[in-house]
Amino acid sequence: MVLENEFTGLNNSRQSSVALERINDVSAHMLSQYNDFKNSSENACEVFAKIYENMYSVTDYFRQTFAARGVSVDNIRCEKDDNTQSILMTVLWQKVGFTMFLNKKPLALHRQDGKKVICQRILATKGDCIKLILENPENYTAKLLEAEVASLYIPAKKTDLCEMRVRHLSNEIHVINQQAASKEFFLKVVEYTCGGGSLHMEKEFPSIIY
Repeated sequence: MVLENEFTGLNNSRQSSVALERINDVSAHMLSQYNDFKNSSENACEVFAKIYENMYSVTDYFRQTFAARGVSVDNIRCEKDDNTQSILMTVLWQKVGFTMFLNKKPLALHRQDGKKVICQRILATKGDCIKLILENPENYTAKLLEAEVASLYIPAKKTDLCEMRVRHLSNEIHVINQQAASKEFFLKVVEYTCGGGSLHMEKEFPSIIY
């Protein structure tokens, strides 16, 4: 209660006025961040919902394509988990996930023009992002980043461009308008994940000198 009394005693002083100005500056800054976080969240939810629509359609197309060639489609499906804000597509041996679970507070993206912009992040993984989150409640962020293929950063203004940063291409940046972001981001992640291949693990042996 000492702190409260000190501020009460300064109500009519110049020192109190300066202190309140500083607090007002902080309040205005936090309010701006809060509003940007709220608006970017609404935009990101719209993009995420469209990604799921694209995922559902593409999964159905995969099923038709493989079924027409006599391949079992038992392991081709998509699913949604509201608790982890995640969606997942399984195509045979590949799993492609998208999650919004990292958006717990306002976070800024440092853009190429030097500006810092509050953005929501949709992170795409190679592997089951739902499982990673549920099995690692204490360090899910680190586990998601290990499995990250790319991330889409969505700003507060609908007229501002989104940025897609591709991790396995040294964070190569693609700028996309918000209207096209859901389809472009989804297709690129599917291409990166399912269009490549995996190598057998091999143990390296030291050179033998005779």
